[in-house]
Formats: sequence, C-alpha cells, structure tokens
Amino acid sequence: MPFEVSEKSLARLEWPQVIARLAGHGRTPRGKATLADTAALFAASVPEAQELLNETTEARAILDAGDVPPLDGIRDIDAFLPRLHKDGLLAGSELVAIGATARACSECAHFLANRADAAPTLASFASGLADLSGLSTEIDRALDPSGDVLDSASHALAQARRDTHEIAGQVQSRIARFLKDPAVRPMLQDDFFTVRGDRYVLPLKADYKGQMEGIVHDASSSGTTLFVEPQAVVDLNNRLKQAELTVDRETRRVLKLLCEQAAHSADDLRTSIAVFARIDAAFARGRLSIDMEATPPELVVGGSFSLLQMRHPLLPKRESVANDIVLGDGFRILVVSGPNAGGKTVAMKCVALAALFARAGLHVPALPGARVAAVDRVLADIGDEQDLRESLSTFSAHMANLANIVSRADGRALVVLDEIGVGTDPSEGAALAQSILEALADREALVVTTTHYNLLKEMAEVDDRFENASVEFDAESGAPTYRLKLGVAGSSSATAVAARMGMPAEVLDRANALLEREDRRLDRMLTELSTSRASLERERDEAKRLRTESEAHRDEYRTKLERLQERRDKLFGEMRADLDVAFKEAHGEVAGVIRELQRKGTAQDAARARERLLALESQAHDAQSAQEAKEPPAAPVRPVDWNKARPGDAVQVTGGQSGKLVTLPDRRGRVSVQVGSAKLSVRADQIRRADAESAPATRRPPRVQADAAPTAAARVDLRGLRADEVEDPLAKALDDALRSGRDLVEVIHGVGTGALQKAVRRILVRLPHVTRHEPAPPEQGGDGVTLAYLA
Repeated sequence: MPFEVSEKSLARLEWPQVIARLAGHGRTPRGKATLADTAALFAASVPEAQELLNETTEARAILDAGDVPPLDGIRDIDAFLPRLHKDGLLAGSELVAIGATARACSECAHFLANRADAAPTLASFASGLADLSGLSTEIDRALDPSGDVLDSASHALAQARRDTHEIAGQVQSRIARFLKDPAVRPMLQDDFFTVRGDRYVLPLKADYKGQMEGIVHDASSSGTTLFVEPQAVVDLNNRLKQAELTVDRETRRVLKLLCEQAAHSADDLRTSIAVFARIDAAFARGRLSIDMEATPPELVVGGSFSLLQMRHPLLPKRESVANDIVLGDGFRILVVSGPNAGGKTVAMKCVALAALFARAGLHVPALPGARVAAVDRVLADIGDEQDLRESLSTFSAHMANLANIVSRADGRALVVLDEIGVGTDPSEGAALAQSILEALADREALVVTTTHYNLLKEMAEVDDRFENASVEFDAESGAPTYRLKLGVAGSSSATAVAARMGMPAEVLDRANALLEREDRRLDRMLTELSTSRASLERERDEAKRLRTESEAHRDEYRTKLERLQERRDKLFGEMRADLDVAFKEAHGEVAGVIRELQRKGTAQDAARARERLLALESQAHDAQSAQEAKEPPAAPVRPVDWNKARPGDAVQVTGGQSGKLVTLPDRRGRVSVQVGSAKLSVRADQIRRADAESAPATRRPPRVQADAAPTAAARVDLRGLRADEVEDPLAKALDDALRSGRDLVEVIHGVGTGALQKAVRRILVRLPHVTRHEPAPPEQGGDGVTLAYLA
C-alpha cells in the first residue's frame, strides 16, 4: 500500500526543514532533486523502505571508515543530452561535462565493487553504472578542462594553428612598420593598429582619406577615424583568414566526432545518472545520520514504537532533551499532559517524525535498538486550522479534520493530535475528545495526543488501551525540564507558567483560591506528585553518583594494595638474598678457620680461632637484626578452623595483609576478606587467623545460641549483616543445629527495609533440609524473626 501523508501534515511536522537539511548533503544535481522531492522520497512499500534503510546503514559504515565515495564529478547534463540524438553539435564545455560524468560513473562503480563485502546492497548498484571510461578518455585527450580543442586532437588542426600564429606574426610586423613611417604617422589618429572584421587595420584620420592605398573596413561613430587595411598587408590578411577557417573547420570536425561517440553512450549515460542519483541519496542519508548521531531503526509490520533517548532531529544534540517514548506495546493511545511550553508537542512530533524517517530510509536520532511501527499513513491535527475562505472557525476546522482522520484511521495508521478538543466549552470539548480517542482505539490506530483535560488523564485508569505520559515541571525553578515520564499524568501548572511570564501577584492569588474548588484538586495533586517524583529521582541520581565514586575509589585502593604487596614481596626477596649471601660468606670463613686449625693444631691457634668464630657469630647476629628491623612487625597467625570461623574474624592474607573475614568458604572454596576499603576474593587456604589481641575491631559476628534441651530451638542472629553476607553463616547455623539434633532454628534478621528478611527466606526455600519456614508469632519477634523447621 502506498504511503499516505498530506502536505499540510508534513508542513506541521516540520518535514520540509528535515528535507532541506538532507538535500544539503547531496553531491549531484539529480541526487539533490531526488532528495528534495517529498513524493519520491517515501518508499511505496515496507520492503522498499527496509531496502532504503539498508542502503543508509551501508553508506554510513563506509563514511565511518573514512572512505569518501567519488560523487563530485557528476555534472548536470540532462539539458543537452537530447541534442545528441538529433545530431546536434555540442560545445566543448558541454562535452567536458559529459566526460566528467562518464569518468565519475566508472570510478564510483569501481569504488563500490571493491566494498561488496561491507556494502552488498550498494555494491549491487555498480552493475547499473556503465563502463564509460573509453568515452571519458577520448574527451580528455581532445579537450582541455575549459572545453577548448587541444592540438593533440588532430594533426591538421595543430598545423593550421601553427600557420595561423606564423602568418599573424608577419601581418603584425608588416603593419607595425607603418606606425614608424614618418610619412604615415601624421595621417594616423593613434599610434597603434587594431582589428576589424578579422583583419588588421590602421586608424586613419578621415581628412587623409585617399592618401593611403588600401581598403576601408570601418569608421568611428564620429566619422573622424577610418579603419583602413593597407594594400601591403591585404595578401597576408587573406592568408591569415584562410588559416583561421582551417582551424575552425578542423575544430568542428573533432567536436562532431566526440558528439557521435557520446551519442552512442547517451542511453548508458542516462541510466547511469539515475543510478548515481540513488547512490548519492544513500550517502546523503548516511551523512545526515552522522550529523544527527542517529541509529538504524527496526521497521516492524503491525508492531509498536520503542524510541529510547529519542531527540528531535532539528534540535542540536547539546540543546535537546532526549526522552524514552513507547507506543503500541500494550496500549494504543498515549495521552501526553503537562505544562505549556513543556515539550508535549515536541515529544508527539518525535513519534511522527520517526515514522516518516523510517519510511524514507533515514536513521532515527535515538539509541541503538530503536523500533518503529511500519504504518502506511500518518494523520495529523496540529496547530490552527482556521480557514476564512471556507467560513470555518478554528474549532470547526479542527472538527472537519478530525472527522476525516477518524474515517481514514485503521490498524496501519499513526495519528498525532495536538490539544484535541480545544476551542469550545471545556466540558463538551473533553467529552468529544474522549469519544474521538475511543473511536480511534476501536479502529486499532496508534495515537499520540496532547491535552490539558483531566478527563483524558483519567482514561488510563479505566481503559487498558490508554496510557499516560507527562512532561516534568520543576517547582523550585518554575520552569519545565522537558523530560517525558511514561505512566504518569502531568499537571498543567498554568499559574506557575503565568507567574514566569510576569502575571500580577493579585491575579495569581485569585487563581490559586479558585483552584481550591473540588473539581480542581486533581490538578494540584498531580503537581505535588510530579514534585515528589522529581525529588526522588534527584536523590536516586545522587545515590548512583556516590556509588560510582565509591566503586572507583575501591578499585583505586585495590590497585594500590596490590602494588604495595608486590613491593613488600620484592623487599622480602631482596632481604632473604642478602641474608643468604651473608651466611654463605660466614660459612666460608668458619670452614677456613677449621682448616687452619687442622693444619697447625696449637693451643694458641685454637684460642685465636675461637676469638674469630665469636666475632663471626656477632657479625651474623648483627646482620640478621638489621634485616629484621627493616621488616614490619607481623601479627601472630595460626590456621583458620573453618568450623568455628565467623564473618568479622580478624585474619591475614598470604603476603601479610591484615583484614577481616566477610564470608565463609563457598562451593569453590573461596572466601571474601575486607582489607582496608578493598574487598578481596581469595582461596580459603591463603587465609590465616590473627590473634585476637592484634586483630582490629570488627563487625559483630552472628551469634548462634541453643537452649539446654537437645531438641529445643537454636537461634542465629544475623542483624548487622548485609543481604549478600547471610547465606554462609545461616547455612552453617542450620548444619550445627542438625548435628546437635535440633529440628527448629530461630533466625533473627529484624524488620528494617525487608531486604535481609527476603534474602533469608529465599535461602531457606533452596536448602533441602529445611522442610518449611514461617514468621515467628508476635511474642517471639513477629516479622523480625523467621522460624526454620529442619527435617
């Protein structure tokens, strides 16, 4: 089915501005004309639209890769191509234009064929571009860039031009002698010669007529000067004229031969230009996609709109507010409300423009993954429809347009309505607007409408086909934020807008007093709801920012800790190497003393050896003490008894870092340890338990307590832990209870936000030895305690 949209609707949707921007990216005359033709721009069918989108995506990929297609050589030759079929003689400049076009077609075909893997759709156009390199080569050989025939085009032409130049020199030399002749100079009006009728002449005073032998060719307007060709140069002038005629005749012969060659290729030229225009259009769409930072949409028949971070295409990215817009996914009618000048109409137009963009093969300015319903018609009612020629008021004109829209709407139509039902009594207008929207919903059309009517804002509560959206208004600054919120109706904030526009205070006070009436309270409630929502979102954004900063600091400290550990290990290695060297040297000296004793063996020698050994012992002791002084004192460590270990225990990681245990070993035998501000995940066999005296203060571990009776309930207190820390201590408490023969465990987690309670109960459901669980009675702690029954 052909795509339908009226020229008036396109104008109201600012489509001509989009087309002007697109056409500015065209490189060829035919391409620019194609891009500016709205009727030819929209694809007639969805498959054709998808093909255009594929072309745009491939062109964008080529441009993103830094490749520039050879499109600038195409000239506007449509005006003189028909003359080739009539054996007309084209000027040299026209043939140059044909040669440039032929060369550009050949170069573009080669360019696309070399990129068949990356751009198969565009590469297929290469077969439609004729190889006209032979024609362009002949034209380039015969003509210079300005269209003049080159001497190399014809031997006869080259000889004739040489003759012309030589004879012209002879004529000029001969006639110049007259200017120097004392007998002739008094008869001349000026001291130079000139040309009249392609012949060299002298400016003779009229009074001397008859005194110079020659031929008069012209006279001045005053009649005082006669332009006379002296008889002495008549023969030379005749020879010069003959040479010039030879040049002209040979030039025309060369041009005629070129025209005949061009005429044989005229049909190929015409076809190639049409194909070239489509290629040019594809790359123009690709350039526009880059300018708008747009992405290819998914075009879905019978689908919906999902436009994440959609921007208006005519607004610069830095000045526009991107919004998430959804339509057709569970509802058919989107009712957009909120303050005036808050962005309602812009959001509505974005949906319609997305539909137009997709049908024209253009990318949409939204995040990747955008989805656009493949509608066959866009119906719009926007702006003032007053028509004095038809005696229609604004309201009457709107109703006439809406009646036409309702009659044409169906499941393949997108309808955009700006301020539906305005221009008459508000009660009647709201009722009429509701009935029109319900009729459009019955016809399964997709509809976006803006409104200030509370009646339409309430429709989402009673009809699943309707959904609310609103543009925010910042109550603190008194200005709109232009952010669209789905699922929430908005207040019109008329008094706030009036205040911003300078309305007197007494008028505003009276308006606020009137708003206290019962039928106006909904608007105030919506305003308060919008303010609260904006405040919560600011707090959420601040929390996200703090979390991001915290994670960045954690990663930074972890990196620093790893570097410190590497440095410590390096220092330890160096110290051990130094000690090894010292001990080897001492061992060598001791061996030397022993050997000396064995050779001599006197008492005096033994005494001296004893003194040397004592000295060596003292030196070794001093060296070891010096090395130990460089080492930081380490806390006493001992192996961890994982049956008794609890989160929060002081531990040491292999390498010497002290920290506290966060979680017990998981199924992979790994534990989490908090070292400073960094949380590390290491193997359990890399952990040692530090003495209690040297351990830092830690979070209180969960306490497991059992009553004296073997079958009484055990109790585990998990308060103070996070939801992601409770699984291991809870599982261990349940295992301990089973080993001791108990069938009931009281899990104390508190109420708080409920996150810890949910985590505990999710874990209990997964454990096979827990038969059931339930909240404790009020006297045992109520929702703050969960009772777990064991098999």
